[in-house]
Amino acid sequence: MKKKTKGKCSRDKAITLVCLSVLCLVGLIGIGLSMIRNDADYRIKSRTSILEKRQKNDTDSKKTVGWLRVQGTNIDYPVLYAPDYNFTYETEDFAWTEADFKELNNIVYISGHNIKNLSTKPLVNDKNHTRFEQLMGFTYYDFAKNNQFIQYTINGKDYLYRIFAVAYFEDATLDLFNKSTYSEAKMNAFLKLVNENTLYKYNIDVNANDKIISLDTCTGMFGISNNNHFAVLGRLLRDGEKAKLVKVQKTGEYSIIEDEMKGGDANDEA
Repeated sequence: MKKKTKGKCSRDKAITLVCLSVLCLVGLIGIGLSMIRNDADYRIKSRTSILEKRQKNDTDSKKTVGWLRVQGTNIDYPVLYAPDYNFTYETEDFAWTEADFKELNNIVYISGHNIKNLSTKPLVNDKNHTRFEQLMGFTYYDFAKNNQFIQYTINGKDYLYRIFAVAYFEDATLDLFNKSTYSEAKMNAFLKLVNENTLYKYNIDVNANDKIISLDTCTGMFGISNNNHFAVLGRLLRDGEKAKLVKVQKTGEYSIIEDEMKGGDANDEA
């Protein structure tokens, strides 16, 4: 009897060791896959061909300078050149820029319409929102935390930006009509302004040597009569930098927006 008991114990120990080994292996595989996912949270989907095709059909009154994609939204359409807010058609979904840069500038301002999402509680991913309305999803912490990339295609190349700020600004605070390259001093002043107003602190650094993109639209967060703007800003990924999500924290500015959102959810349209 003792021999059988000893044999049974040995078998039980062997089975236990095998099970533990399998669990460890599964855990390591899971960690590995998690690391792969975190290192590749966003992948560029090239828009060079579709941009070139569209540009072949451009006219004097309709000039396409780039193509824009924003993670987590349905924003995936052309960017038009619109000097002095001058464009002659509104039948398609598009964004626009005041500067006709042939190459990627150190700061690119792109604007778009928000016609149907102007409430103090913006809707997220509404299928009826086809302009810049879905940009308003970045008002919410969970959305901003899970969507951190902007893709901009220009002059035959796809560029990827990492979002570093989301902010509400008073009218004319940002130089939306910029048509030149920012100096180092002007870039530093711009970044200081953005950091003072951002709703979130992203665990990345940004400096005057980075290339910046700023997506801007109108908002009704502080009332339709107030000329405020909502902006999502990103910096170009640096050489060797992986497109993985980073830690995001709320700032004191977020509490101001939370108070505004408690006021109601009635939606106004422009």
